[in-house]
Amino acid sequence: MKSSKIIGLCFLLSGLVFGKEIKIESYNWGYEPKEVILKKDEPVKLTLVSREGEHGLGSKDLKFDLQATPEKPESVEITPTKSGEFTAKCTVPCGKGHKKMNVKIIVK
Repeated sequence: MKSSKIIGLCFLLSGLVFGKEIKIESYNWGYEPKEVILKKDEPVKLTLVSREGEHGLGSKDLKFDLQATPEKPESVEITPTKSGEFTAKCTVPCGKGHKKMNVKIIVK
């Protein structure tokens, strides 16, 4: 088996064993992706990465609060227990566009 196939298989198996990870990238003044879809009762690791400056991402409904800088991403594992649409917002005052920074999280 070629090494690239082995590496691909390792990534597939790690996703099955350790669960899903979603990386959210922050920048002045937004996030990418702008919308995340999660499954109810399925654990997921959320990782916030900052492209520039210090930013946060938090949701009271989903019970998480992350803060990241370009040098230091931050992760949390959550398990959504109710379906619906939720808004995660920037939790670190970061300038004039701070109040517009949000991510829609849909739990199915």
